[in-house]
Amino acid sequence: MKKRPDKRPPLHTELVELTGWPLDRTASFPRSHRHTFGCRLDNLCLDAIEDVTRARYAPKAETAAPLDALNLRLELMRVLWRLVEERGWIAPRQLFHVNGRIDTAGRMAGAWRKALGPGA
Repeated sequence: MKKRPDKRPPLHTELVELTGWPLDRTASFPRSHRHTFGCRLDNLCLDAIEDVTRARYAPKAETAAPLDALNLRLELMRVLWRLVEERGWIAPRQLFHVNGRIDTAGRMAGAWRKALGPGA
């Protein structure tokens, strides 16, 4: 059977892949912080996928708002992952990995936002 080509934007694929990694990591956070840090990070990742889906289906004039929201969520993820690493719940190399994925998603979102043109 022939595989259908994936018509999702590369940013959507990047965010789906990024989401899987935190879901595995946050489950191993200390129980006392799993709900605060873990749920917050998990929800930020899921909300980021929602933002890119909204941007994909929004009229061009309304695409900028979900991309701006996505950019803020990515920045919040960076801050929370840094706090998690400072507490020793992930290794520095894991922080480097997740920040690289977040940066890639941010560059993709920024390029999409820039392509909308000024005033969008």
